[in-house]
Amino acid sequence: MNTSPTSVIGRVRISYPRLQRILVPLDFSGKSRQALRYAVPLAQKFSARIHLVHVLPAIGKLPRDEQIRLRQAALKRLGQTAAPLMPRRLQAENAVLSGKPADEILALAEKNSIDLIVLTTKGRDGLKRALVGSTAEQIMRHAPCPVMSVRRR
Repeated sequence: MNTSPTSVIGRVRISYPRLQRILVPLDFSGKSRQALRYAVPLAQKFSARIHLVHVLPAIGKLPRDEQIRLRQAALKRLGQTAAPLMPRRLQAENAVLSGKPADEILALAEKNSIDLIVLTTKGRDGLKRALVGSTAEQIMRHAPCPVMSVRRR
């Protein structure tokens, strides 16, 4: 029996993950753009498309025209944020949702068959994280796909 490393490697089939759709949630803070800076080279490497999402706090009690105005402003801002950082060929659809950020992001990831979520974390520790909860942590625990977390600095 031949147990040399080359014989074992010859029988192992190497497969790489196929990333076609990457989701990047943005809250428009300067730090959240770090996630997009990590997502762009990955998308280029795998010929993937990047979906951007922003989640507004629950706006259901606002008048309809105000809801529309807020959504349009956020959608415009997503485009403006992406323009200097991401080539147009990598852009997929952008989404503006309202509600609890973790729930909305997870639902969008499931709906769009997202292959990877790239997001930033605030890096809270201990009691503050336990009391407030972390959107990033909830997404990491319940995402239907891998999650890449970029710590804000």
